[in-house]
Amino acid sequence: MGIFNKNPGINPIIGLISYALFLGLIATTLISVVSSLRGNIFLELLSPFKFQYFLLTLFLCGLLLLTRNKKLIIIRLFCLSIILVEIAPWYIPQTGIEINNPTKLRVLSSNVNVENQKYSQVLSLVRREKPDIAVFMEIHQDWVKQLDTLKDILPYSIVKANPYNLGIALYSKRPLEKASFAFLGTTQNPSIVGKLNINGQIVSLVAAHPPPPIKSALFKARNQQLEAIGKYIKSVSTPVLVMGDLNITMWSPYYKRLMSQAGLKNARQGFGIVPTWPLKTDYPPYSKMPVLFTRLFSIPIDHCLISPQIKVAKIRAGSSVGSDHRPLITDLVLPDKKGYINFP
Repeated sequence: MGIFNKNPGINPIIGLISYALFLGLIATTLISVVSSLRGNIFLELLSPFKFQYFLLTLFLCGLLLLTRNKKLIIIRLFCLSIILVEIAPWYIPQTGIEINNPTKLRVLSSNVNVENQKYSQVLSLVRREKPDIAVFMEIHQDWVKQLDTLKDILPYSIVKANPYNLGIALYSKRPLEKASFAFLGTTQNPSIVGKLNINGQIVSLVAAHPPPPIKSALFKARNQQLEAIGKYIKSVSTPVLVMGDLNITMWSPYYKRLMSQAGLKNARQGFGIVPTWPLKTDYPPYSKMPVLFTRLFSIPIDHCLISPQIKVAKIRAGSSVGSDHRPLITDLVLPDKKGYINFP
């Protein structure tokens, strides 16, 4: 504790407070660092909260600043920079898209939650946002009946209902080519794969909903599914669009492996972390969560992953639809040989 109490100008109580804050700062930084390691479910469950670690570190640094202990300045800055390097890149704007008045390809992805019965909120959102492609997860047969009312604006679809949380559906304005269910790295949890022809340019689609890593078996199953998705994408020669609740954040080592393996980029790059889960709901367990808790611990687990040649005009989390997830809405621009395709 030498740096805290040897200065005669520092009150012993202030020195003790400085020491406690310093330990908290070091502990937060270490948790952030070790959560990036692979092979352990406990570390994986710590990895989604990098932004929260940053806020806590910033708060502790501010409190340490009030103690006027100048010897801790370098340590404070070092700890802050370690966590900041994981957060800041998501807010750095990407190179702008030079294109005259494009009509963009809008993609909507929504985990509606199998317990959610607020069908009208989802339907209203879709009609308001007018997506070209919409993916829905955790759908059962009642959800299918409701979603099928959207066929006047999204006439093409592939749907797999499930009474639990394995249902998945993809609706499209344009005809789907070779659309099918693929059990990538799993025998029970289907993904949707297919192709979309946009003015002669073929785009491969993948819609997936790997399980949440809340148990060892589910942790292993999620990682296997993500690895299989990566291998599938690597075998595809066209630009790729991956959509869904992937139950993983950008700071997980398994996410980083997927992105490296498949050669993808996250559409939210340059737009912030865009958290999507959790939200307070009318049904348990989310009904018991205080709104402040859901806001403070909101994390980005819904994704739109794209090939590097696909550009992003905008990405945002949509309004609440009664689910524990916010929908993710992404506006994309797809290049062709001459520049960028105008989507009619």
